[in-house]
Amino acid sequence: MIKNLNISILLIISLALNGQTPIGSWSDHLVYNTANCVAVGTNEVFASTGSSIIIYDKSYAELKKMTRVNGLSETGISAIGWSEENKTLTIAYTSANVDLLVNNIIYNIPDIKRKYISGKKTINRIRTSGKYAYLACSFGIVVLDLNKKEIYDTWKPGTDSETNEVWDIALGNGKVYAATDVGVYSADITNPGLSYFGNWALVNLFPSQAGKYTSVIFSGNKLYVNLSNPVSGGDQVYVADNTSSLFSFTSGVFNKSFDLSISGFTISSGGSARIYNNNGVLLKTITSYGWAPLPNISQTVMDNTEIWIADINSGLIKGENMTEFSALTLPGPYSNNAFYVTSTNGKTIICGGGTDVTWNNLGRPLQASLYENNSWSYFLSETINDPLRTFIDPGNTNNIFVSTWGGGLLEYENGNLIKQFTESNSPLQTIIPGRPNVRICGLAMDKSNNLWITQSGVPGSIKALKPDGSWIINPLTIDAPDIGDIIITSTGQKWVILPRGYGLFVLDDNKTPEVFNDDRYRRLMVQDTENQPISFVYYLAEDLDGNIWIGTDQGPLIYYNPEKVFDIDLKASRIKIPRNDGTNLADYMLKTETITSIVVDGANRKWLGTSGSGAYLLSPDGTTQIKNFNEQNSPILSDSILSLSVDNKTGDVWFATSKGVQSYRGDATTGGEKFIKVYTFPNPVRESYTGNVTITGLLRDSQIRITDISGNLVYEMVSDGGEATWDLKTYNGRRVTTGVYLVFCASKDGSQSYVTKMLVIK
Repeated sequence: MIKNLNISILLIISLALNGQTPIGSWSDHLVYNTANCVAVGTNEVFASTGSSIIIYDKSYAELKKMTRVNGLSETGISAIGWSEENKTLTIAYTSANVDLLVNNIIYNIPDIKRKYISGKKTINRIRTSGKYAYLACSFGIVVLDLNKKEIYDTWKPGTDSETNEVWDIALGNGKVYAATDVGVYSADITNPGLSYFGNWALVNLFPSQAGKYTSVIFSGNKLYVNLSNPVSGGDQVYVADNTSSLFSFTSGVFNKSFDLSISGFTISSGGSARIYNNNGVLLKTITSYGWAPLPNISQTVMDNTEIWIADINSGLIKGENMTEFSALTLPGPYSNNAFYVTSTNGKTIICGGGTDVTWNNLGRPLQASLYENNSWSYFLSETINDPLRTFIDPGNTNNIFVSTWGGGLLEYENGNLIKQFTESNSPLQTIIPGRPNVRICGLAMDKSNNLWITQSGVPGSIKALKPDGSWIINPLTIDAPDIGDIIITSTGQKWVILPRGYGLFVLDDNKTPEVFNDDRYRRLMVQDTENQPISFVYYLAEDLDGNIWIGTDQGPLIYYNPEKVFDIDLKASRIKIPRNDGTNLADYMLKTETITSIVVDGANRKWLGTSGSGAYLLSPDGTTQIKNFNEQNSPILSDSILSLSVDNKTGDVWFATSKGVQSYRGDATTGGEKFIKVYTFPNPVRESYTGNVTITGLLRDSQIRITDISGNLVYEMVSDGGEATWDLKTYNGRRVTTGVYLVFCASKDGSQSYVTKMLVIK
């Protein structure tokens, strides 16, 4: 027996949101309109979306969710199984990790994940009976003792010592049945030696005895199995007691799940669900819910008069009397595909397209999800593929642009597509003459509201769409196969990434974008101050001091005085961290990391996303690591960060990861030019509150003094951008007593001031 538990308390978050999100809290933004498996209990129904779990409370008709943010060990759920006897939900992940959910507490059992097993290591299906959960795995059957919360045994059905993949498990007539890659096997459930293959027997009642069987159930004293035979053009279901016969076959129908009910069983087959009684008589076939889209059913479970369906296209479906169907879903983005995220002034857009590493098309249909005021809307198209970037017009946040790798430039107004700029209606060119293939990546807007774009594979690499709808066509063509992101600096320079090791390109149009004979430009191969070349650049960002930060395959580097790029041999500086060990040696900050994204928050701190170690928050000069969020120390969904963005209005930091999107409530917003709507939250501060108080609506580097009502100084600090946080403690570390506290705010030069107050209850 093996016992290795990690335990965490699970807070199940309901859909309702109360007040502003506290500083330091996480929110998930995952898909909830899909479901691939379902488990039904007396009081609750659980459905896996693949990245999270939806919980439906039958008594209160209430939907809740469980994610990595509020307790789950991972994302990537492969199977779930409910034990009514033990009131336990077993959750298996694609990594072979396992969680047990018992009374809102998560118990993690990492043994299978940690154990070395040659070849594939997956958990395909979970069945429960008594105190055990039976996990059908790629290497056999793992038996979990749900009471002791430990692995009880590992079984090896088969005719030899080879590890045969088990797809499903059934129990009945005192036996355990295993549907495997090499036939159906059975054994006496009381046999203590099932870890030895010799104690298993091949069920030789079925044709293709050594064939691939993917589902098995025991119902009405009969055994039903699913034979997966691609040659036949569909799955064949056989039934056996003493002999076997073909139970069902329909060309083109491939069965996904067999599930028992009190009075019979169900078979789920993508486009349909078939409901049978204990005698194997077909009672009902579900092929429509009465509303679009058509079913894509992964699993179906009967519960008295109700039916619960996990549908890939529509999520968790509740069917009453098998006739009235409704979708039970929560708000979220359209897809977990998240190639790029941008956020400003309370709006966030997740771009679900992308390219491969060689900048070839992925062929993903246009999917862009817009989040605002706790609700979601979508930009979708089946004919336009591979959106790469989105841009929100800061002067009119209802005006949104999307660049695509083949479909040109898209402009949306109030959620409606008002223009698709292609070779047929604009100066944009296609890379294949006679065929529509307009590749655009970078988007940036200058102070005159000209939208600058980068275009690949055609003459004229940089263009700009003017507010009046006309175009600026800069004649220069950059000698690189692909043209990536573009930023416009505070001095008006255009910095462009040339992907796949081609360096950078810098353009200075001398503030005359339509006059080209005064332009200056240069191709810049990145070198550090020690003349070491850096080939791969992935991201560019300008900080609040006008420095250019670049994310590379050798960590972050900085161009100080970037306005001198045309006058001197500009080198990129690394951030040196002294070892402080008496050697006078220093190490480079994150030199071994690939930096995929850099964003600057309102306090001029730098958020860095990496390809494999999560996200980092650095001090304004980069010399101090303030935070590192990774899968081991935080609820972050993945250590692979594809894109980051900071909402200047709310301070939320958005993470587009390889496993979906989430946000973290940061403590820095962009400071305004004057004090506007200064307030504290929460206010009042209740006696049960243990977090920080946030003061918002400030100027950058505001001087904050907190006093009691008599004017005695309690605490003072400097704001991070447009916000400041206070832990409700005085200088001596004691929590303040009950009372009204005044918050005096002043600009750095003392020319502006503001006073607000808060009530603290101890």
